[in-house]
Amino acid sequence: MVKYKMNEEALKNLVSTIIKPLITKPDVMTVTLTETPANVSCVVAVDAGDLGKLIGYGGTTIHAIRELIFSAHLSAGKKVYIEIEALKK
Repeated sequence: MVKYKMNEEALKNLVSTIIKPLITKPDVMTVTLTETPANVSCVVAVDAGDLGKLIGYGGTTIHAIRELIFSAHLSAGKKVYIEIEALKK
């Protein structure tokens, strides 16, 4: 198995590519990464009106997004935690 180390820019692009089609205001979305030796914290800030779309019914949408990101970044040896924040109006 080939280990691929995903850099910070590639992870931001992956998160943006997955989330932008799901929201109505993709131009206000921001992705911030904080990396520690053990994990990567990814904070996605979206418009308050898009928050429910990202969470989904019972959290199914955000759970699926987290699984995709975790699976893609698994080979780098770090866990990725995704948090969704609402931008204040």
